[in-house]
Amino acid sequence: MKTKILFLVIIFSFAGLYAQQKAKLQKADETGFIEVDKAPVLISKLMPEYPKLAKLAGIEGTVYVKILVDENGDIEEARVEKGVKDILDEAALKAAKNAKFSPALLKEKPVKIWVVLPIAFKLSVDKKDASADTKHDSENNVEYEKGPEMIESAKPVYPEEAKAKGLTGKVFVKILVGKDGVPKKADIVKSENDIFNQSAIDAAMKSKFTPAMQGGKPLAVWIVLPYKFALGDKK
Repeated sequence: MKTKILFLVIIFSFAGLYAQQKAKLQKADETGFIEVDKAPVLISKLMPEYPKLAKLAGIEGTVYVKILVDENGDIEEARVEKGVKDILDEAALKAAKNAKFSPALLKEKPVKIWVVLPIAFKLSVDKKDASADTKHDSENNVEYEKGPEMIESAKPVYPEEAKAKGLTGKVFVKILVGKDGVPKKADIVKSENDIFNQSAIDAAMKSKFTPAMQGGKPLAVWIVLPYKFALGDKK
């Protein structure tokens, strides 16, 4: 019996990353849904890597990757249908491109088909700390129950020189959020273009937070803030 829309559910978890995937089937020419006798089935182990910087920055969410599964079950094409942040989008896309499926079948013949895979990145507490629901400050190994929350975000200034040259890039800034929620120090963790570094640091230092808490008391911890510089980007 043919099915108009088929769903494939795959659940996996590892190292603090949980992902749930559902595959929605679409024709190879993307003109609409295709009727198939058997949907593609993921036969390889899909292991997207949770980027370290994304973990430090507390970035999580679901990336929807659209892949074209050919008659052999290989990935012919892949692109992000709906993303979260570039750093997670790239990790999801890389994992999807390495996936292997059994092909979709129509009248017992393999057919090419588009599949949309949601890949969810979710931060979780290590099992040894799960009972206390405690997180760690990666800089000095301080434990805290509640991390800092941004209450005032400063917008980075786009350098005029970068605008004139059409330059773009991402910068990750590590800041020490004090007991009063005010940034005390800032360092560049990773930068795609040094021309944006000072602007990102200035914005990070002007931001304000609620302090991290442990046992009902505020404490100073390090966090990472990602900044994206893109011309025409309103965010």
